[in-house]
Amino acid sequence: MGKSLHERKNLLRYIPNYVGLAPFFILLVVFILTPMIYGLAMSFTDWSVSSGRRGIHFTGLANYRYVLNGQSVTSTRFLKSLINLAIYVPITITVSVVISLSLALIINNLPGGLYRFFRSAYFIPTALPLFLCTGIWRWLMATDAGLVSVFLAKLGIGAGIDWVNTGGYAIAMIVMVDVWNTVGFNFIILSTGMQDISPELYEAADIDGASVFQKMTRITIPMLEPIIFFVITYSFISALQVYDIPTILTSHTDINNLGGPGQIALFPVMEIVRNVYGGSVSGLGRAVAEGVILMCLIMVITVIQFKVRRKRV
Repeated sequence: MGKSLHERKNLLRYIPNYVGLAPFFILLVVFILTPMIYGLAMSFTDWSVSSGRRGIHFTGLANYRYVLNGQSVTSTRFLKSLINLAIYVPITITVSVVISLSLALIINNLPGGLYRFFRSAYFIPTALPLFLCTGIWRWLMATDAGLVSVFLAKLGIGAGIDWVNTGGYAIAMIVMVDVWNTVGFNFIILSTGMQDISPELYEAADIDGASVFQKMTRITIPMLEPIIFFVITYSFISALQVYDIPTILTSHTDINNLGGPGQIALFPVMEIVRNVYGGSVSGLGRAVAEGVILMCLIMVITVIQFKVRRKRV
């Protein structure tokens, strides 16, 4: 009896905390869990734009087989988008994180005025809308006229090439735009993390005669490990959902031509959108099935990242 009364008092004491957390959980259930569960259920149906609620029928794993069998147009396009994604993601994340970390290591050692100037300057591309970033790079990479494309041509790279409509070059251009847009955000996160490293560690290293490289590899990078992990994980999740840049670059009046000739710049989210608005039979069901596959891919990679980090820690 006494124990039950004590538990009741504890419960009453924590009620304000539960009430404070309630809005978060309500929003989580309404806007995240419910759509996820509903979408998962719809991926097993022949749901389409024209079917209406009464015209929806359970089809089991038919949508998943259809988008993965490699025989239909939808399947061919979706598998091609996954291949493009497998090429794009590791390149853009590696380049972006390396450049961001290098800039943070260099600029963090500059005097206050210069540090604040470069900190603001490098964040400008991140603050720009993606359509504007993409438009700027489309101009910079214009064949035989763009500043960057002409410079690269002089180095023997892509001379006379239409970067947007040429296999390999299209993904390279998407990487350039994405890196230019994301480096500022990653740089700010990493630079802020460096500000939290105790100066006493560097003073002790100076007394021991440590070089700049040794301080970077033995103090800065190890102390930044949680921040670097966050940047890499966030970059992975964002890169796997790439949509805006390739869609703007390969925009076409016919949605079935999205992704450029031969789907050279097609990515999963773009193919999902094509199925949603294409108006085909079971189009919405197949689009949701593709979304579920992409979601599972994101979850698996994220879990692997956390497990690898846990082993290291």
